[in-house]
Amino acid sequence: MIETRTMTIKIAVIMALLAMAESALLSFVSFGGAEYGVFYGTTFSLLAFLLIVSDAGLLVMEGRRFVWGFALRYGLFGICLASSAMYSTGFFFGSFVGLMNLKISAMIFGRWLCEN
Repeated sequence: MIETRTMTIKIAVIMALLAMAESALLSFVSFGGAEYGVFYGTTFSLLAFLLIVSDAGLLVMEGRRFVWGFALRYGLFGICLASSAMYSTGFFFGSFVGLMNLKISAMIFGRWLCEN
């Protein structure tokens, strides 16, 4: 249980740092709110990560799977992208980058995240 909390804190810190770096880079380009969209997408990505952690906890502790977890996560992604598309193209692009922060952080920092 402690390892799960440690990994959750690590991934949240990494995603926050990625969001700040990406937002700083996008603030130099005038792309209609893309820097704010990164934080919006990262928020949804963190919510999805918490759902993944709870699904994994159910699987390990009780030996059962939460069938709707997958659909709920991708439903959240759809809500994020649909609502950001109504705002502006730049905000949509930033939200997409923010949603990808979970995958980017797992790909780049995967080995470090699994260490105790």
